[in-house]
Amino acid sequence: MSESVVRKIKVGIWGLGRAGSTMHVPELKRYAAFFEPVAACDLIPERGDAFLKEYPQARFYTDGEAFLADPETELVSIVVRSQEHVEFTRRALSKGKYVFLEKPFGLSEADSDALSKLSGQYPGKLFFRFNRRFEAAFNHLREIMDSGILGDVFEIKLCRHRFQFRRDWQTLLECGGGQLNNWGPHLIDHSLILLGSPVRDLWADFKRTAALGSAEDHIKILFRGQNGRIIDLEISDGIALPGPVYFVAGTRGTLVAQDESEFHLRYLAPDFQLPPIGSDPGTPGIGSGYGREIQAVWLEKTIPVKPANGAFMGDIYERVYRTMREGVPFPVRLEEALAVVRTTAKLRALTDIQYVNGNGKARP
Repeated sequence: MSESVVRKIKVGIWGLGRAGSTMHVPELKRYAAFFEPVAACDLIPERGDAFLKEYPQARFYTDGEAFLADPETELVSIVVRSQEHVEFTRRALSKGKYVFLEKPFGLSEADSDALSKLSGQYPGKLFFRFNRRFEAAFNHLREIMDSGILGDVFEIKLCRHRFQFRRDWQTLLECGGGQLNNWGPHLIDHSLILLGSPVRDLWADFKRTAALGSAEDHIKILFRGQNGRIIDLEISDGIALPGPVYFVAGTRGTLVAQDESEFHLRYLAPDFQLPPIGSDPGTPGIGSGYGREIQAVWLEKTIPVKPANGAFMGDIYERVYRTMREGVPFPVRLEEALAVVRTTAKLRALTDIQYVNGNGKARP
């Protein structure tokens, strides 16, 4: 589609911190043919300087009401602090704007209910930014699982490990910080998808290990689906030797990925028939071994991550455009986004850690 025939979406960015300036702005530049940033709002005036250098025809605000009153802004990308997401969504929707909401979408069951109500009140105007739905490795992994090469997958481990003495606001409970709300929403979303059935059991343990704030920086979550599949999710800023980002065990093979660049697979040859169930109850003879007389035929390979669907993490802004301008269904449905909010609320209750209301500082 040529730029001359595209009706660009005019965007206002509410929050120019790390996510706003280093994620949203570059993604909008990637799709400059579809989007035009026309406004931004932040409490820190200096952040506006860099934004206006990039977009000199835009406006910068430090007052939220003035920002929302900007007549050109059609879509508001909300990239403020976690505990403000729902209220800022309400404010933007009430002014007639479309909203692209950064994670975490909410911190509680009450937030989930509020977002559900807002979505019903302003139908088609609320979009949830699960950009990691488009991660190449996640998409390629699903393709491999769907191919059946690993057989019946019974356990999946998802890990994101590093070690850092983090000390910003995202390490503070009173600011809605912690790994449950940082990496958590993305990988909980992945877990619920990979589980392949409704959750039957949920278990969690949270710890503060290396971070210098009050919130958890090491989380361990176990999901068991009604189909019996287990998802073992671990996110940590306290592990110095990272484990594999993916480990997938199936009845015909195993997949391991040390990072998101390649997969290593060992699996039974497609024409190898699994032996029928049935064992000998008698006493095995001396030297008879442990049933190794059945010789499996194994294949092994390492392949680069390259999903057939060509998924790229920055593509979610393009999907917003396709929905707003062309009516293509948005890939993150309301019930999927709210399922993650409700799951995080349940996990928080399981660990008996509560957020402190407010951060003692007025927001614009």
